[in-house]
Amino acid sequence: MKKSLKVILIIVVLLGLSAFGFRMVMNHQISETYDRLDAVAVIDLSAVEDGVYEGTEETALVKVTVKVEVKDHKMTDIQLIRHENGKGKPAEGMIPEMLRQNSSEVDCVSGATMSSKVIRAAVRKALAKGTAETA
Repeated sequence: MKKSLKVILIIVVLLGLSAFGFRMVMNHQISETYDRLDAVAVIDLSAVEDGVYEGTEETALVKVTVKVEVKDHKMTDIQLIRHENGKGKPAEGMIPEMLRQNSSEVDCVSGATMSSKVIRAAVRKALAKGTAETA
């Protein structure tokens, strides 16, 4: 085998291993981020006082701020104040479903999972501000 072909083969193998390692690290970081977002406490709306509450959640790639209006233990409005999202704009479609179900626990939007989880966590944080424990 020619020396130049061996060098090219070694370079290709090293690049492949580097790409594999990078992907493994990214998958681990994404998994940890999902776990952190899912750990934000689900709030029982029967414990939330009437009012407008702001919640913020951020990851390395997605930043969300919402204002949630609650009246008679129902979410009556969710305003998306900030959504820095890359390609996660479709996740904004989950907001009307949250209002319809009166719950932050709606399904994530396919293809926009990170943004969906960040929006959901921001709404949970906003609602937490309206509970007697944090008020």
